[in-house]
Formats: sequence, C-alpha cells, structure tokens
Amino acid sequence: MRINKIKKKMKNGERVYGTMIKEARNVNIAEILEIAGFDYFVIDMEHAYFDMADIAPILQFARKTDITAVVRIPRLDYAYVAKTLDMGAEGIWVPHLDTVEEAKALVSYGKYPPEGKRGAAVPVFRMKERQEFKQAADYFRAVNEETLLIAQMESGIAIRNVEEITAVPGIDVAMMGTQDLSLDLGYPGQGNHPEMRAAVQKVVDACRKNGKASGNHVPGIDDLRYWIGQGMQMITWSYETNMIIERGREALKLLKA
Repeated sequence: MRINKIKKKMKNGERVYGTMIKEARNVNIAEILEIAGFDYFVIDMEHAYFDMADIAPILQFARKTDITAVVRIPRLDYAYVAKTLDMGAEGIWVPHLDTVEEAKALVSYGKYPPEGKRGAAVPVFRMKERQEFKQAADYFRAVNEETLLIAQMESGIAIRNVEEITAVPGIDVAMMGTQDLSLDLGYPGQGNHPEMRAAVQKVVDACRKNGKASGNHVPGIDDLRYWIGQGMQMITWSYETNMIIERGREALKLLKA
C-alpha cells in the first residue's frame, strides 16, 4: 500500500511544502516538482480548466514518484470526490467549505464504509495494492487511512464554524483561502489587515485544539513565513506559472544589465 507521505508527516507534527498547477498538462510536471524538492502538488480544478481526462494520467504518473498529488475540486460533490480519488488522487481539497454539515459530507464522500459512503472501486493501478490484503475490509480500511481530506476556509461563516469543522473526524487539514476571505470580510487583497490576521489565527488555533493541521496558499514568501511561525504545517506556495514568470523576469533582468 502506498503511504500518503504528507499525511504521515503532518500527523507527526512535521511541515510539508507544495505548489499548485493550473496550466501544465504533461505528466512529467509531477517529477519536475519532485526534483525541485516539493512534497506535494495541487491540481487546481476550481479555477483552471482541467477536466477529468486531463488529471487522470498526471495522478497515476505521480504515484510512481515520491511526490503526493492533491486535487482541488470545483465544489463539494460526491462524483468529484469519489471519481478523483478513484483516478489516483491522494488528497481532496474542497473550496468554500463553510459548515459542519459540509465537512461531514466530505468525509462521507471520501471514505469507504464504515467511516463514509464512498462506493467500492479497485482501479487497474491499484490492483497490486489490493492483492497485498487477504480481506477486502482490510484493504478499504487502509485506503481510508491514506486519504487526505482538506477543507478550505474562505468566508466569515467558515471562520465562525472552524472549531466545529475541524472537530469532525476525518477532516485532516483546514486550508486558508485568504483572497476570497478578504473579499468576504470587506478587505479585498489586504491579507495582513488586523481583522484578516485574527481570522486566520482563529483557524490555526482551532486546528491546534482539535489535533488537525492548518495551511495556507499564497504567493508571498514573507506571508507564508509568518504563518509558518504561527504553526501552520501545509504550506502551498504560488503556481507553476508564477514560478516560470518570476524566474524568467529575474534571469532576463540580469542578462540585460
């Protein structure tokens, strides 16, 4: 059984580092990001134009490497959760998760019985793993243990409910969505506004209280370093496109000097 390395690390109190992809379609993006040193990458199906046919080969190739593949699905929906996991995702990241009921639904969709209601499936790429277990129940239990479920906090409602959301068994990470949160709270783009800092800190504190990991996804290194100092564990930096643009600008500036 393939071990979900970032889930294991976070359970052990370690920090993990990743990035998000929104344009790359070649399966080698997984290995490129692994070589760069990232622990995981996130395929963005919420804002980028990936479809299921795009992500399946990337997810299955990633399983042959040491990097962990996570998918941010467009919305909380059984078909998106279950099918994406069937394709090989090791983590599901749900945007705009606001309530305890939605958190419980995510666990129900993402876990096999008795923890949830995910339909049984053994895709071809998992057949060897299935053969490691004599009993089907042991296999499905092991898959549940390695599945990472991430709730993204992006509204004032989510912040108010964060203690209850992070107390739901099966939710592993509360991930900040600071851009949308700043819009919802009335401070567009002001991630460092005192009210924003207080809201994000509330998420960090709730996760610490309930034994869950907290995380953030922003392009600013200084912002991420601040939240690392506050105890965040799942650190998602920028996009693959931003890396190319920023590094290209830096190189051209030096070459043209």
